[in-house]
Amino acid sequence: MIPTFTYEQSVHWLRTQAEHSELIELSYLDADNFVAATRFASSEEFAEIKNILGLNKSSKKLKILDLGCGNGIAAYAFASLGHDVTAVDPDLSEDVGLGATKRLGSVVQHGSISTFQSFAESLPFSNSTFDIVYTRQALHHFSDLYKGIAECSRVLNSRGLLLATREHVVDDENQLQEFLANHTMHQLHGGENAHSLKEYISAIQSASFRNIKVFSPFDTVINHFPISNTDIKTSLYQSLKKQLGVYGASFLAKIPMTESFYRNYLSWKCNYPGRLYSFVCFK
Repeated sequence: MIPTFTYEQSVHWLRTQAEHSELIELSYLDADNFVAATRFASSEEFAEIKNILGLNKSSKKLKILDLGCGNGIAAYAFASLGHDVTAVDPDLSEDVGLGATKRLGSVVQHGSISTFQSFAESLPFSNSTFDIVYTRQALHHFSDLYKGIAECSRVLNSRGLLLATREHVVDDENQLQEFLANHTMHQLHGGENAHSLKEYISAIQSASFRNIKVFSPFDTVINHFPISNTDIKTSLYQSLKKQLGVYGASFLAKIPMTESFYRNYLSWKCNYPGRLYSFVCFK
């Protein structure tokens, strides 16, 4: 029977286990969070985040709330683009919480990072404070999904948006229990959760978000990481090659609609407990 640890203790234990070294790296939980932050800032995932948020097209300095910031990897990535980031987490840990994020704030070159200890359900900010609220694997940790997302809406300005990424989805209670039983971190500290897609969308709509885009598991590398976009393209080509040969596969694989159809097919097939979805929500 594995003892129940705090989140920080769980990460410390996993780092001592050679078989979990890849998990630590893929979760950006390196002992040196600056190494993790710079890797995330240069990742395909963050490149897609910049594209979705239009950060490649505008030089305007934005006010961004990184809610559930953890060790600060996203806060650092946004601030490195020159934005003012407010990083919020209930965990004060110097390793995996606000202490780690604050260290990154001291080395960021262009923008800024300020840290606040808080839960999502009662954010210590005025109405219409932020241009963007960003979360990475955070909504499913809210103690009250509806109240937490309502707070995200409250602190956004009238043209603001919420980008909620990598949220665990289950179909029913049986899938939830299967997901929890197989989640390594949950076995250590018991802090994981998941919701149905219908419940996420209901909570988002209840918070006065009207224009909602849902990204299914294979719609974007944000969700299917560590599978890369190149991996998807290679898999598509190999699948077409079996049916059509080299020339037919080479031709069809280059057509954007073919890849879009293939991604939709992969998402349709993907029904395992805890699969990942992301949401872009405009007020």
